[in-house]
Amino acid sequence: MAALRVLRELQEQGRAATDAERSVLARWGSWGATGVAEVFDESRLEYEADRAELRELLTEDEYRAASRTVINAHYTDPALATEIWQTLNALGFDGGRVLEPGSGAGTFIGLAPEKVHMTGVELDPVTAGISQALYPEAEIRAESFAKTRLPAGYFDATVGNVPFARTRLHDPRHNAGKHSMHNHFIIKSLDLTRPGGVIGVISSAFTPVSYTHLRAHETRGNL
Repeated sequence: MAALRVLRELQEQGRAATDAERSVLARWGSWGATGVAEVFDESRLEYEADRAELRELLTEDEYRAASRTVINAHYTDPALATEIWQTLNALGFDGGRVLEPGSGAGTFIGLAPEKVHMTGVELDPVTAGISQALYPEAEIRAESFAKTRLPAGYFDATVGNVPFARTRLHDPRHNAGKHSMHNHFIIKSLDLTRPGGVIGVISSAFTPVSYTHLRAHETRGNL
C-alpha cells in the first residue's frame, strides 16, 4: 500500500522519485506474493478493508489487471538475476540493447551492468509504473508481450524470468504454434534478439533445450 501511495503521488505531481521514495518502491513484492494475492478473493472477508483501499488507489482497469496477474506475478531473487548477468558476461556480452519480457518490478534492470540499455515489458500497469519510477533510465512498456511490436533482431541480448503458465496468448506472428506462455516468450525473444546475440532466461523442464527444436515444433504446431 505504501508503494502504491508513493506511485500515485509521483504520477499526480509528474516528478521523479526521491531516494526515500525509491526505498519504499523497491519493497514492492508483486501481486502474487503470499498475503497479497488472497486480497482479491472476494470470499475472504478478513481482507474487505484491504480490498476497499485497493479500489481507492487503483482504477477499475488496474484492479482487474492486478487480479489477473496473481497466478504468475512472482519476482526473481536478486541472486539468480546476478548469476544470469555474470553468465552473459562470461559468454562475451559486454553491453548494448537488452530486452526483458515480463520485467516485473525490475530486478534484472536494477542489477544490469554498465553500457546496457534495458527495455522491459510488463503487463501489469501498476508494476510497470513502479519499475519506471525506480529505473527512469530504462524503457518500460506497459503492455502484453504478445502485443509488443519491435523489429526482428533489435536487441543484443535478452534476460529475465519468463512467466510460467499454461495460458496461450494470441500472437499470430510469434506464437502460431499456440505454445504455453513461457515457450512463447522464449520463441519471441529469440526472434527479437540479433544473430550472434545471447539469451539468458529462467524457464522450466518443459522448454526444449535447442532453438532448432523449438522452431521445428513451432512449424508443426505441436509443442
